[in-house]
Amino acid sequence: MQIRFMFLGLFLLSAWAFLGLTACSSSSGQIATLPERDHALSVSAPAPQPVQFDLTDGQSLAGRVWPHTHPRHIVLGVHGFNDYSKAFEPLAQHLRSEMAATVYAYDHRGFGANPSPGIWPGADPLLADLRQIATQLRQRHAGLPFTVVGESMGGALVWVAASEPPGLLADQLALKAPAVWGANSMPWYQRLSLKVMNAVAPDMSLTGRGVQSLGIFPTNDPEVSRDLSRDPLFIKATRISSLAGVTELMGRAQALSSPPPQRSLVLYGLRDRIIPPPPVCDWLTHLNATGAASTELDFVVYPDGWHLLTRQLQTREVLLDMQQWIEKIPLTPRQNVAQAQETVCAKRP
Repeated sequence: MQIRFMFLGLFLLSAWAFLGLTACSSSSGQIATLPERDHALSVSAPAPQPVQFDLTDGQSLAGRVWPHTHPRHIVLGVHGFNDYSKAFEPLAQHLRSEMAATVYAYDHRGFGANPSPGIWPGADPLLADLRQIATQLRQRHAGLPFTVVGESMGGALVWVAASEPPGLLADQLALKAPAVWGANSMPWYQRLSLKVMNAVAPDMSLTGRGVQSLGIFPTNDPEVSRDLSRDPLFIKATRISSLAGVTELMGRAQALSSPPPQRSLVLYGLRDRIIPPPPVCDWLTHLNATGAASTELDFVVYPDGWHLLTRQLQTREVLLDMQQWIEKIPLTPRQNVAQAQETVCAKRP
């Protein structure tokens, strides 16, 4: 029975990590009642340009930039687990065209087009990379407002990098579906299975095949699912050691007692099953209990939002909210920590 629970724990734990993208769009249950797409990428928009970020340890990380000829804002995208910089294409196109932003994104070491994809580099090197790249962009575009946007694992990285010393050089932060699912929010069999398997078989790889049977999808857009399932740079088999590493990072983000000093925005969708409501409820409850209710910390919770908030069928509202928030235009659906806690925790089983 314990072995059965162990494998069930790994299966459920890994579901969020793979985003359920293996053979993703074939589920008739997922596509039966799809809404119409309310936003489309412009076919005439300029393609992003490749860029390299050279770091002090000799590493050079691949990335891309969506440049504006006369930028008024600079944005840096920090992608999620198993993903890479292409994840910011819809958001980058929107911000470039609607608010004259130049948008950068980079591939974390061990992800995307960088060497040794799939090998977890450790949370501290990832944090150091983010801080160095943010500093480079701040210096390159001195005087322009600078926003860092983190998605999923990238949201956890941004949260930790900005909250822990030496901090993060940015004017404001935006987190999309932040990965705040630490071990304390996992049932005992998930914690046990991960600990045991990381000790005995850290190089063992798991795939996302079968998670659709649990109703776990990152998006309701079949085109996005198909694209990611065919993308050679998107990691589809994850090592146990990587799951252990990213779980430690998520717990680190979840346990922080105070928010970053920067003006910050958190976006979350209640249909998210990759980072489901219970751990997010735990995070918000912790923040509220530690007195984090600040006018500089804003939340927007979307009742029909999925994990990939800017890569779902209905993205227009999310894109407009992010644009307006970056431009410091008041958001109608804005909530504080206590209000977001009440909304998200109401979805807890």
